[in-house]
Amino acid sequence: MKEKKPVGPHKLLKICRRLFFSGALTMLTAAYLIGHFYTWRGNDVSVFLWIAAGVGILIMAGSLLTAFSKLRCPYCGASLMAGGRMPSSLPHFCPDCGKTLDDCD
Repeated sequence: MKEKKPVGPHKLLKICRRLFFSGALTMLTAAYLIGHFYTWRGNDVSVFLWIAAGVGILIMAGSLLTAFSKLRCPYCGASLMAGGRMPSSLPHFCPDCGKTLDDCD
């Protein structure tokens, strides 16, 4: 059986960012529609909108947890999450071992 190659940090960061922002968009759209229906229909909000908002929050949380647990230096295993937040871009060098991260994907 073919052995799977691990996902590089640049590709993983791109995946996590896409998941995070799609979850945020889903949540914000559902929240807007909840507010819209709440004011125009007299408190008659569809359960689907509440579920959609919850799914958006779960997608955002899942992307942050994935980035926190998997976004690591491929050489030493140090976390690349600066202070527990999702970085907008990866550093050029690992903050722990100092090896370059530009050529690891």
